[in-house]
Amino acid sequence: MRSQYEKVLYDTRGQGKMIAFLIPNENSTKPLQEFVVSVDSLETLTGIDFFPGLPDPIENLLESKMDLSGWRF
Repeated sequence: MRSQYEKVLYDTRGQGKMIAFLIPNENSTKPLQEFVVSVDSLETLTGIDFFPGLPDPIENLLESKMDLSGWRF
């Protein structure tokens, strides 16, 4: 059984935005926001480049952020 799950979302509308989650595989009452991580940190942990086709300036900018303001929970 996996000890955690990863999820990455990329919204291409407007300037674009990304959000990543690292969620333990266990019961929790914590809000989803507690599991937000940067895409960069998730890539380091998993060894996966989630968006290799993005131009580097855009990829570097979006993947380094942990901005929750543009997302509804």
